[in-house]
Amino acid sequence: MDDEPMWAADRVVALTLCSAITMPETANEFSIKGNNLTLVKGNQFDGRIKSDPHKHIHKFLGICDMFKYIDTKNEVVRLMMFSLSLTREAKTWLDELNEGIIETWDELQTTFISRFFPPALFD
Repeated sequence: MDDEPMWAADRVVALTLCSAITMPETANEFSIKGNNLTLVKGNQFDGRIKSDPHKHIHKFLGICDMFKYIDTKNEVVRLMMFSLSLTREAKTWLDELNEGIIETWDELQTTFISRFFPPALFD
């Protein structure tokens, strides 16, 4: 059995989730600092009816703008960290989007606002 290819074996293989966000290539070895992760995770958006996506974006940008990463654009930091700022329904929504459909911060912001603050809400 150990010599069999994985597809021939009688076992369950977990799916690998791919990200809807295409991460831009960075010029350096880039990693996010732990205290920055804590700040972002402390401001999570859950997607519930009374949650305000505009307020979430505003707070998220304020947090990200405090970070200074040499040779890394703010957009890269935002794209890398945004999924960590989501939980529950909002996180599920992002995880279920097609792989690689979001390439810029503007696309991510527009898609997020369209989903959680649709114009039809006021029609």
